Amino acid sequence: MRRLLAARSFRFWVALGTILAVAPLMISAVIGYFLLDRGVIAPIHDVAFRQRIQALPTQQLRLLTWDTLIPVDEFVGNGNARSLDSYRGLRAQIESGFAELGEAVAEESAIRTLVERARENWTAADGYATALFSVPTEAGNRKTVETMQRFHGKIVATSDRLEAVYQQLAGEIQKDYEVAALSYERSIWLAGIAGALSLLALAGGVLLIGRIIGASVDRLVDGAVRFAEGDRNHRIQVQVPPELHRVAEEFNHMIGRIQASEDALAKLALLDSLTGLPNRRAFETAFAETWARVQRFDEPCCLMAIDIDHFKCINDTYGHAAGDEVLRVMAAVMKRNIRPFDEAFRVGGEEFVVVMPNTTVDVARKVAERLRQTIESTSVPFQSNAIHLTISVGVAQGSDQLEQKLFAETADVALYEAKSAGRNRVVVSDPNKLRQKDAA
Repeated sequence: MRRLLAARSFRFWVALGTILAVAPLMISAVIGYFLLDRGVIAPIHDVAFRQRIQALPTQQLRLLTWDTLIPVDEFVGNGNARSLDSYRGLRAQIESGFAELGEAVAEESAIRTLVERARENWTAADGYATALFSVPTEAGNRKTVETMQRFHGKIVATSDRLEAVYQQLAGEIQKDYEVAALSYERSIWLAGIAGALSLLALAGGVLLIGRIIGASVDRLVDGAVRFAEGDRNHRIQVQVPPELHRVAEEFNHMIGRIQASEDALAKLALLDSLTGLPNRRAFETAFAETWARVQRFDEPCCLMAIDIDHFKCINDTYGHAAGDEVLRVMAAVMKRNIRPFDEAFRVGGEEFVVVMPNTTVDVARKVAERLRQTIESTSVPFQSNAIHLTISVGVAQGSDQLEQKLFAETADVALYEAKSAGRNRVVVSDPNKLRQKDAA
């Protein structure tokens, strides 16, 4: 019986309530239906529509505009002809996305104006990109650098405008949430009055409807409020009635898509786009977590500070495109030669760091030496040249007797000693020297 009732639609429950209420409850049921249908379900439907047709495409457009930086930078950096095809594909998606988003917000003048301004910035950025692709350029050419800076600036401006669009949409969604909550509160009052009027005849019906319909609406409103407060992990579980179940499923799907877009943006902020390695921001977070384990569990931990020898000379001799290729090869070799649980980061121009948790200094020295030898035997093909590399490595071991800042400085001191001693070598730090230096 319960399963049969659960399969009934929302309209069935309204009709049942009307029958049980007879005359007094008939009016309250009709009013309650409109409160729920128009005050709760309609706003939630509008939220789902905005998420699917407006908010999500806005986030996707932001990602696509940022993605155009990669083929343009690669073309300017190394003249890769495939970059033009990649850019054209992204441009087609962006133009289509702007057209669809413009239609979706056509009736909302303020948001439409922001979308139009974002599109104007994108059009300007596309013009700069077309100029960069249309003529042979050199990465170090002043005109090329200026055009690249303008292109990057317009991409940032486009992203900012789209972010403003997203914030406007978020405000409209918040209004829908408030309408739904207010309507739900009114419907509760109405249900109480109807229950009082119906006395014992309606007690069972009110209890049944309250447990099935009320619980579903509670979950729906609670899920909407949690989403508005920033909770992206909560999912609304509503089975009855089927209408609210479909709304909840659509809402959950939209939350997942938005969360994926936000995660993608967050991940991009922690990666170095040239080498694919985590950047300095990611290093600071990982280093703090590793250091916390050292302090808490007294685990051994080592840090490798790495610098490519004579990198400026490589740039001056072969050009910045060659330098970029050297950095990419360096990152790839590091990934292959460190251990699975070690973490490599690019923290500067030619500067890299490897965090080695639960590692003694002897093991770290061996890993560093193996990496140094591998780099020394590696040549980077660039045009008709073979560029040979060497690296200097400073190794430091942390302990609960050291401060975090002193630990990092110890690795830097060891790296400086390796470079001062002639480069292409591994130097293991002596923390006592740094203590003596600080004491002096």
